[in-house]
Amino acid sequence: MKRFFQYGGLRLLLAAVPAFLLLPAQGPCAEPARPAQGFIMNMDPLLGDNGRIKAIAPDCRAMTGILDGGPFVWSRDFGLLRLAPPKEHYGMGDFLSDDGRSMAGFFTSRRDIPPGSDMAWSRPGFLWRRGSPLQLMARHGLADVAWYGLSADGRIALGYGRKPMPGAPAADASAAELERFGRTGQTDGGREVRLPTSFWFCIENGTFRRMDDLGSIDTSPYFRVMSRDGGSILLKKEKAVYIVSRQSGRRRPLTFGGAIPFQAFCTSYMQSLVRAGDPRSPLFRWGRFPGFRNGRIFAESELTKASPDSPMYKNWILREFFSCFPSFDARFILTYVWLKRTDGGGGILDSRSLWLLARLDTAGHDVVIDDGAGIMALDISDDGRIVLYQRENEIRIWDEDVVLSGDTLPRSMSLVAYLKRHGLELPENLSIVSVVMSPDGRCFYMELLDRSDENSPYLSFLACTDASVAPPRWSRSAAASGVRKP
Repeated sequence: MKRFFQYGGLRLLLAAVPAFLLLPAQGPCAEPARPAQGFIMNMDPLLGDNGRIKAIAPDCRAMTGILDGGPFVWSRDFGLLRLAPPKEHYGMGDFLSDDGRSMAGFFTSRRDIPPGSDMAWSRPGFLWRRGSPLQLMARHGLADVAWYGLSADGRIALGYGRKPMPGAPAADASAAELERFGRTGQTDGGREVRLPTSFWFCIENGTFRRMDDLGSIDTSPYFRVMSRDGGSILLKKEKAVYIVSRQSGRRRPLTFGGAIPFQAFCTSYMQSLVRAGDPRSPLFRWGRFPGFRNGRIFAESELTKASPDSPMYKNWILREFFSCFPSFDARFILTYVWLKRTDGGGGILDSRSLWLLARLDTAGHDVVIDDGAGIMALDISDDGRIVLYQRENEIRIWDEDVVLSGDTLPRSMSLVAYLKRHGLELPENLSIVSVVMSPDGRCFYMELLDRSDENSPYLSFLACTDASVAPPRWSRSAAASGVRKP
């Protein structure tokens, strides 16, 4: 994500950028040189200084994000449409339906937070549907909204909302009053302000419904938790994750090879045990070559080469799930897993931890993709066959249908190398620092930076590995007359 949204800084202006640039698909470091399968293009001429893409529809049919400080939707069906934020606010589209005709987004204040204050400005949410009035969440008494999913057909949206603090000063109050309120929780008159009410909610076909049975958020996730069919919600409570039916509220725990997190809701140590040699365990063939830091899945013929200290030969206790993403119907869950070594008799060896990125099926089985302490899950495709994640400073991808020459199993690789396999090359000496993937796993919006130069500007690129998809085109100046006020 551009630092404009993370730290409030402005991205440096790019000088002498061509109005529309398609990069050549081959270069001196292409390995091997292949005809381009799809396209790769510089998005800065379309997005401007601080624009960015937040969501891409399958087949790159539509996109949403922020453009010139306001939310926008671009569709191959109706072109570019922009929403004008309220005065002294900016806004962004967060989620998008597959046809580009529904979008969930937010507005937020441009004003600075008072010095020394822990308070945050309100973030009014909205739902936009083409041809219908904007549905502002303020209608439902919410001052802040964080969106956590929009169904592929645009009918169902999931959010977490906060009602205004009773008696809190307005956003346009004096700086002194706002500073005092942020520091003490009291107004000018000395009244103590009560804490606001926060809750999960969903909107289906325009109808608002609170979901109090989901409880409250302990740590706010930064990612989608609702499956794109609108049927399931991933709910974390303490160290466990539940797969919750949105309609019935029925929930079942996510497991790792049948194990549930220790000290979360289990009744015995044995329920959290991941046994060596258990074929149900995703660790069943996860090992390391001697002297290597990262693990991999071993084929049957390779087992004699694995280190005796490989994870598949040890007993583990499941401690916690992190960063869970559902596939289209939650048949697959992408998650980051924390395990601790055990002696198998009830004792935990605290000095040994194992961190895993895994794709789990409904029974908690399936496959480990990578391991290490510096991994962050980013997204999973609708069919669950493509996984996007970050390992330390590198964006990586795992495609179940890609098996490299001389191998028998799919392995993860850098996103840069993956694009090269499709004949698509990014500029050299630049690193991908953030990425958004379309639900079909074929389109990628990327922001690149020269990490060796602290003054390097961000460059935005869009790549698509589908040869049948054409690059998007729009005119920012022409769209200015089409700005609509909420």
